[in-house]
Amino acid sequence: MTPPRAPRPLRLLVPETLRALGLERPLKAASLESLWPEVVGGEVAERTRPGPFSRGRLTVAVTDSVWLQQLSMLKPRLIAALNERLGEPLLQDLFFRVETLPRTAVSPPAPPSPPLEPPSQLILDAYLAPVQDLPCEPVLCRILRRALAR
Repeated sequence: MTPPRAPRPLRLLVPETLRALGLERPLKAASLESLWPEVVGGEVAERTRPGPFSRGRLTVAVTDSVWLQQLSMLKPRLIAALNERLGEPLLQDLFFRVETLPRTAVSPPAPPSPPLEPPSQLILDAYLAPVQDLPCEPVLCRILRRALAR
Protein backbone atom coordinates (compact mmCIF):
# COMPACT_ATOMS: atom_id res chain seq x y z
CA MET A 1 0.00 0.00 0.00
CA THR A 2 1.40 3.38 -0.94
CA PRO A 3 1.42 6.15 1.65
CA PRO A 4 -1.04 9.01 1.06
CA ARG A 5 0.36 12.03 -0.72
CA ALA A 6 0.71 15.35 1.01
CA PRO A 7 -1.85 18.00 0.04
CA ARG A 8 -0.76 20.32 -2.74
CA PRO A 9 -1.73 24.00 -3.05
CA LEU A 10 -4.47 24.82 -5.55
CA ARG A 11 -2.28 27.50 -7.13
CA LEU A 12 -0.14 24.64 -8.45
CA LEU A 13 -2.94 22.20 -9.19
CA VAL A 14 -5.19 24.46 -11.28
CA PRO A 15 -2.58 25.32 -13.96
CA GLU A 16 -1.35 21.69 -14.02
CA THR A 17 -4.90 20.42 -14.43
CA LEU A 18 -5.67 22.92 -17.20
CA ARG A 19 -2.48 21.84 -19.01
CA ALA A 20 -3.21 18.13 -18.50
CA LEU A 21 -6.72 18.54 -19.91
CA GLY A 22 -5.43 20.61 -22.83
CA LEU A 23 -7.51 23.60 -21.75
CA GLU A 24 -4.80 26.14 -20.95
CA ARG A 25 -4.40 27.47 -24.48
CA PRO A 26 -8.13 27.37 -25.37
CA LEU A 27 -8.88 29.30 -22.18
CA LYS A 28 -6.32 31.93 -23.14
CA ALA A 29 -7.69 32.08 -26.69
CA ALA A 30 -11.19 32.60 -25.30
CA SER A 31 -9.90 35.56 -23.31
CA LEU A 32 -8.92 37.39 -26.52
CA GLU A 33 -12.43 38.81 -26.86
CA SER A 34 -12.31 40.40 -23.42
CA LEU A 35 -8.72 41.61 -23.90
CA TRP A 36 -9.44 43.26 -27.24
CA PRO A 37 -11.03 46.53 -25.98
CA GLU A 38 -8.38 46.82 -23.28
CA VAL A 39 -5.52 46.50 -25.78
CA VAL A 40 -6.91 48.56 -28.68
CA GLY A 41 -8.72 51.24 -26.68
CA GLY A 42 -12.29 52.50 -26.71
CA GLU A 43 -12.36 54.25 -30.09
CA VAL A 44 -11.05 51.22 -31.99
CA ALA A 45 -13.16 48.80 -29.93
CA GLU A 46 -16.31 50.70 -30.98
CA ARG A 47 -15.47 50.04 -34.62
CA THR A 48 -14.26 46.45 -34.37
CA ARG A 49 -15.39 43.07 -33.03
CA PRO A 50 -13.03 40.17 -32.48
CA GLY A 51 -14.42 36.99 -33.97
CA PRO A 52 -13.26 33.43 -34.44
CA PHE A 53 -9.79 32.34 -33.35
CA SER A 54 -8.29 29.37 -35.15
CA ARG A 55 -4.75 28.11 -35.63
CA GLY A 56 -3.18 31.24 -34.22
CA ARG A 57 -5.30 33.59 -36.33
CA LEU A 58 -7.91 35.98 -34.93
CA THR A 59 -10.52 37.30 -37.34
CA VAL A 60 -11.64 40.84 -36.54
CA ALA A 61 -14.71 42.51 -38.05
CA VAL A 62 -14.13 46.20 -38.87
CA THR A 63 -16.78 48.83 -39.70
CA ASP A 64 -15.12 50.24 -42.83
CA SER A 65 -12.13 50.02 -45.14
CA VAL A 66 -10.42 53.09 -43.64
CA TRP A 67 -10.23 51.41 -40.23
CA LEU A 68 -9.24 48.13 -41.89
CA GLN A 69 -6.28 49.87 -43.55
CA GLN A 70 -5.25 51.62 -40.32
CA LEU A 71 -5.45 48.44 -38.26
CA SER A 72 -3.56 46.49 -40.93
CA MET A 73 -0.65 48.87 -40.49
CA LEU A 74 -0.81 48.37 -36.71
CA LYS A 75 -1.07 44.59 -36.96
CA PRO A 76 2.45 43.76 -35.61
CA ARG A 77 1.95 46.06 -32.60
CA LEU A 78 -1.51 44.64 -31.88
CA ILE A 79 -0.27 41.06 -32.09
CA ALA A 80 2.64 41.85 -29.76
CA ALA A 81 0.37 43.64 -27.25
CA LEU A 82 -2.20 40.83 -27.22
CA ASN A 83 0.46 38.13 -26.85
CA GLU A 84 2.04 40.08 -24.01
CA ARG A 85 -1.30 40.12 -22.20
CA LEU A 86 -1.78 36.40 -22.90
CA GLY A 87 1.67 35.61 -21.53
CA GLU A 88 2.72 33.57 -24.56
CA PRO A 89 2.86 33.93 -28.35
CA LEU A 90 -0.53 32.33 -28.94
CA LEU A 91 -1.64 34.85 -31.57
CA GLN A 92 0.25 34.67 -34.86
CA ASP A 93 -1.95 36.72 -37.20
CA LEU A 94 -4.87 39.12 -37.31
CA PHE A 95 -7.27 38.99 -40.24
CA PHE A 96 -9.42 42.09 -40.69
CA ARG A 97 -12.61 42.10 -42.72
CA VAL A 98 -15.17 44.82 -43.33
CA GLU A 99 -18.54 44.02 -41.82
CA THR A 100 -21.60 45.98 -40.74
CA LEU A 101 -21.49 46.28 -36.98
CA PRO A 102 -24.05 47.82 -34.67
CA ARG A 103 -22.69 51.10 -33.31
CA THR A 104 -22.48 50.52 -29.61
CA ALA A 105 -20.34 52.26 -27.10
CA VAL A 106 -17.87 50.18 -25.18
CA SER A 107 -19.54 49.32 -21.92
CA PRO A 108 -17.95 50.95 -18.91
CA PRO A 109 -16.28 48.64 -16.44
CA ALA A 110 -18.67 47.06 -13.96
CA PRO A 111 -18.90 48.92 -10.68
CA PRO A 112 -16.87 47.29 -7.95
CA SER A 113 -18.72 44.79 -5.82
CA PRO A 114 -19.49 45.85 -2.30
CA PRO A 115 -16.90 44.60 0.16
CA LEU A 116 -17.62 41.28 1.78
CA GLU A 117 -17.59 40.64 5.48
CA PRO A 118 -14.01 40.01 6.67
CA PRO A 119 -14.40 36.20 7.03
CA SER A 120 -15.97 35.95 3.55
CA GLN A 121 -13.21 38.10 2.05
CA LEU A 122 -10.59 35.80 3.59
CA ILE A 123 -12.33 32.79 2.07
CA LEU A 124 -12.55 34.51 -1.31
CA ASP A 125 -8.87 35.48 -1.21
CA ALA A 126 -7.90 31.91 -0.31
CA TYR A 127 -9.90 30.45 -3.20
CA LEU A 128 -8.59 32.98 -5.73
CA ALA A 129 -4.91 32.80 -4.74
CA PRO A 130 -4.18 29.82 -7.05
CA VAL A 131 -5.60 31.55 -10.12
CA GLN A 132 -4.24 35.02 -9.48
CA ASP A 133 -3.27 36.73 -12.76
CA LEU A 134 -4.92 34.01 -14.88
CA PRO A 135 -7.58 35.13 -17.40
CA CYS A 136 -10.25 33.18 -15.51
CA GLU A 137 -9.71 35.06 -12.21
CA PRO A 138 -12.37 37.80 -12.71
CA VAL A 139 -15.02 35.24 -13.67
CA LEU A 140 -14.22 32.99 -10.73
CA CYS A 141 -14.25 36.01 -8.43
CA ARG A 142 -17.79 36.96 -9.53
CA ILE A 143 -19.02 33.38 -9.11
CA LEU A 144 -17.49 33.03 -5.66
CA ARG A 145 -18.81 36.44 -4.54
CA ARG A 146 -22.34 35.38 -5.50
CA ALA A 147 -21.96 32.06 -3.71
CA LEU A 148 -20.56 33.69 -0.57
CA ALA A 149 -23.30 36.35 -0.55
CA ARG A 150 -26.02 33.70 -0.21
